[in-house]
Amino acid sequence: MTVEKRPVEEVIKELGLPPESKFLGYVIHLPNEDEFLGFIKETSAAVKRGFVKTPQAAKVYHSYKRALRDAGKCKQKAEPNLLFDIGTQFAAVPVD
Repeated sequence: MTVEKRPVEEVIKELGLPPESKFLGYVIHLPNEDEFLGFIKETSAAVKRGFVKTPQAAKVYHSYKRALRDAGKCKQKAEPNLLFDIGTQFAAVPVD
C-alpha cells in the first residue's frame, strides 16, 4: 500500500492510526535486524550504508520508487515502510 495511489486519510483510517497522524514519507526497514537505513552513499568504488535503530533517525524518502531502489542496494532483506508521525512517536508500517 503506497500513499501515492490512495488518499493519506484513507490509509491512516485503514491502519487504525490516530486521525491526526501525518504521513512523512518512506523509510527502509531491515526486518531481520529490526533496523532502518540511516544513510546510503555511493561512489564509483563503493556503496556505504549506515543503519539506525529507530524510524525517527532513518533516511526519509518522498518517493516510493527511490526507497525501493535503495532497498535493493542493501545486502540484507530490506523493504520500504510508510512512516507516520502519530503524535507521541513515529510509526513505520510495511508497504503491502
